[in-house]
Amino acid sequence: MKKKKIIKICIIVSLILIINYFVGGIVAASIVISNIFDHRGSNYSDLLLDENNIYKRIEEYDSLKNYEVYDFYSGKNRLKGYYHKIEDSKGLVISVHGMTSQAFNDDIEYQNYFVENGYSLFSIDLTASGNSEGKSMKGLHQSAYDVKACYDFLKNENMLEDNLILVGHSWGAYGVGASLSLGVDADYVITFSAFDNPYDTMVRYSVNAVGGFIYTTIPTFYITTSIKYGKNNTLSASKALKKSNCKSLIIHGENDKSIPYNKEALYAKMNENDKTKKILLEGISHSGPWRTKEANLYIEEIQSKIKELKKNKGDIKSYIDSIDKNKTSELNIDLFNEIKDFIE
Repeated sequence: MKKKKIIKICIIVSLILIINYFVGGIVAASIVISNIFDHRGSNYSDLLLDENNIYKRIEEYDSLKNYEVYDFYSGKNRLKGYYHKIEDSKGLVISVHGMTSQAFNDDIEYQNYFVENGYSLFSIDLTASGNSEGKSMKGLHQSAYDVKACYDFLKNENMLEDNLILVGHSWGAYGVGASLSLGVDADYVITFSAFDNPYDTMVRYSVNAVGGFIYTTIPTFYITTSIKYGKNNTLSASKALKKSNCKSLIIHGENDKSIPYNKEALYAKMNENDKTKKILLEGISHSGPWRTKEANLYIEEIQSKIKELKKNKGDIKSYIDSIDKNKTSELNIDLFNEIKDFIE
């Protein structure tokens, strides 16, 4: 009798493990897809919220005040692009923001640098972001397709210039790299905090969302995401860059917890050579790697204070009015001198 009971327990445990193995990956993938992508990433109105108003805005940069707005389509969604034309420019920079951000967010800190240094600029709102259409961001691959759509539009409108530089952060950084495999022809790609491919990054998101048990369900997780996204599940920025003639500058923060530089990051997948340069920024995390370390520490202090004020129903607006936006938007000039040397 005792032996039969042990066998019964073993069978039940085995069934539980099998269910966890096959169902766990499906559940985890579904949770991540639903929570992260099945909604808008941002709206222009987000910039007007007090807690988001901690950086210098576009109207505070003289070089960015004058621009033209263009519409172009990525699939069925109409996206917005913002064009700053420079006469006798050194080239055209296409700037692509990260997830939950938009063209007029803190990316304008480095966009201003390029315009002030003689480059035309075309910044875009990705699908379901800023002023662009879309009820869902769809998936991590979408930024690459949006960059391709932007490139095709500019090419058809004869707006491309001889020297084309693609610059992006996080989701956008992946997009500018991976877009090369979709037919985009660029001279330079500059990435801040980029991941290499959607699948590996989805696993990272899943670990953050539901815990480390996801590693026991990898096969079913892979099958689920592959059914959802097809070949785009493993669309790789590093493979695209390695196959192209484009020169790339891969920049990553040493303290990046969202996309660790030595794991899922594009930084980890690329080797330095004649056309690829890598820069690892000491003491810098995922957000705002183009800023000084002091600026990012100040921002962390501000965000912590805002959380405290929210919790205690304090006066957030008065606090925001007191911060030094020149300090929160302080560009790492040494880094950008390296970037300038790389593209010139």
